[in-house]
Amino acid sequence: MKPLIRLEESHTVDGVWELWQRDGELTLLLDGAPVVSTRSCSSEEEMARLTLSPMAKAGKPFVIVAGLGLGYGALAALNALPRAGARFVIAEPVEPLISWCQDHCDFASALWKDERVNVETEPAVELCRLRKGSVHAVLLRHTHARCRLSLQDAQVYFEALKGGGLLSILLHRPDKHLENILRRAGFDCSVTQLPAAAKGKQSLLHTLVLARRGRYVPFAERARLS
Repeated sequence: MKPLIRLEESHTVDGVWELWQRDGELTLLLDGAPVVSTRSCSSEEEMARLTLSPMAKAGKPFVIVAGLGLGYGALAALNALPRAGARFVIAEPVEPLISWCQDHCDFASALWKDERVNVETEPAVELCRLRKGSVHAVLLRHTHARCRLSLQDAQVYFEALKGGGLLSILLHRPDKHLENILRRAGFDCSVTQLPAAAKGKQSLLHTLVLARRGRYVPFAERARLS
């Protein structure tokens, strides 16, 4: 068996973050619990595709990726919206994770070369407070068993989104309480299950909550209605 090697460790207010490697595969852990690995990244990639495909024709879509992880979700977002006018902000308040991704995740090297990408060390919700009605989508992968999103923060996300914009939250398991919070904030919610990994006969399933602010109206249609 190949040895398990701890590449990085950082103590933060959130807990202890660690990056481990075995036989070329990477696993990011928080307080000993896996957050994401190179084996369980498919749900992140599919979240980006499902969230952003309705916005493919938007002239200048603006997307916030909440949390970098190993870079899979952010990279999938870039691929889902390849047009030059798209803009992406990666909100990663745990600064060591940024350097870890740059140093160890060669597959995500395109993130650092793409001029459409900006990395901020503020939480996504704080960035959204400054962008009312201007964000097309927010992609959020939650790292714990339950997403403790407050009603106040849900309302911040709601107000930041354009009409038809999406807040997408990827969870380890279904969370009815979270759905209720989002609906109280004004969102229309739908839930689907995504395989965590592309391979495996009995793949672990993650839960994707798609919270929409109203109906998306393309610019051409808005022009006809006005």
